Amino acid sequence: MTAAPYILPVENQVREFDAKLLLACHAANCGHTAYVGYKDAINAHLSAIDSGIYFSKSLTSRAIGTLRVSHRLGHSIVAWDEEAVVHYPPEVYYSRRMNAEAISFIDLLLTWGEDNKLLFEGFPGLPDRPIHIVGNPRADLLRPEFEGFFEDHVREIKNRFGDFILINTNFGTINGFYPGMNVCYPDANAADGLALGRGAIGFERDFAVRLYSYRMQVLDKMTAMVPAIAKAFPDVNIILRPHPAENRAYWREHLAGLTNVHVEANGNVVPWLQACSVLIHNGCTTAIEGYILKRPVIAYVPVPSGEEFATNPPNSVSDAVSTVDGVIEKVSAVLAGNGPAVNDEQRSTLLSRFIASLDGELAAQRIVNQVRDQIQVKRLSPHQRLAGSVAARAKQLSTVVKSIRGKDRYGTDFKRQRFPEITVEKVGADVAKLSAISGLEATPNAELVAPDLFRISL
Repeated sequence: MTAAPYILPVENQVREFDAKLLLACHAANCGHTAYVGYKDAINAHLSAIDSGIYFSKSLTSRAIGTLRVSHRLGHSIVAWDEEAVVHYPPEVYYSRRMNAEAISFIDLLLTWGEDNKLLFEGFPGLPDRPIHIVGNPRADLLRPEFEGFFEDHVREIKNRFGDFILINTNFGTINGFYPGMNVCYPDANAADGLALGRGAIGFERDFAVRLYSYRMQVLDKMTAMVPAIAKAFPDVNIILRPHPAENRAYWREHLAGLTNVHVEANGNVVPWLQACSVLIHNGCTTAIEGYILKRPVIAYVPVPSGEEFATNPPNSVSDAVSTVDGVIEKVSAVLAGNGPAVNDEQRSTLLSRFIASLDGELAAQRIVNQVRDQIQVKRLSPHQRLAGSVAARAKQLSTVVKSIRGKDRYGTDFKRQRFPEITVEKVGADVAKLSAISGLEATPNAELVAPDLFRISL
């Protein structure tokens, strides 16, 4: 096929950007130009990019507008679900994360692993689309050969905090950046005192309310746990790292006065995991990353939930305890050097069902290979391209208007929390490191196309 450009939008920089940059390096070495950047910056320039391959991070109803515009512009569409490793039961997952109209625009579906593939295949009325297991470039960065990619950041973290305890939270749907992001939020006019927020999209009301109640209980328990950990280990720094969508002010307010506790959210989580002595979490995807990196991982599970509220496999690959005293005992053992084994065959076998690219060929290269084998570049007439450009401009105007009005998730503050500014010099240096570690023949160049948007090419 012709080396069509890759279009790689990023929603949460600390979660996705490095992985998309790795994919861009592999694509560039196969003759493609890749555009990597914040999703709104990408979408604003869609009509200026030749017919290429648009990579969507989800298959939800909320993606329909962008997928429709991309399709009208002649871009082929490849998609995976960035959040499919930890998911709700199928019937809940389908209503929340998959939409038949969105999938109708997609040319190729990719999955993290066998569990994800089976989940996709069970979607009622799934349009006939090829589905291939490739893993994910985020998992590539957890492999031993990429340990050195983050070494400067790891060194910086260790110089600041020494040996530390890492607590990762994932309360973006009840402690969101703004209240409307949450599954529910207080509403005096509602019969039960709750209104459904954006976080409840795809949920039945009963499920949303039960999830809200469960997560609020866990949040209260986690909030109370941190001071107890700080008191038990007064000479050890504790880093609390909120989810990218969380309201960080909540944690700073509740943890104020604890001199050995620090709320930190900058950069990819991987170097923080590499640098920490132990990770504490509840149902958080970072537990999987920590396990792969061979870090001691403790799941604090003060409120039982089972599978209903998407706590596995994170809790399954962790040492789970239900009390604060149990957490302290586990942490004490780890710090004393006699903690439990950080990996075992049963957990590793379980995890292999969810992530396919932990060994062998990198997921980044597998994706490039699948695109080469499965995607045909589309050719539009000038009239078709013009119509697509008009649709793209109309959608972009709508986004700009919402941003000017400061409407919730379109506001600048939330954007900068999800996608902090990054220089082209930093991107270029990371491209060089990723290319060298991957053993690629050539190191691509990094150019700034527009604020928050970079072009990677040979």
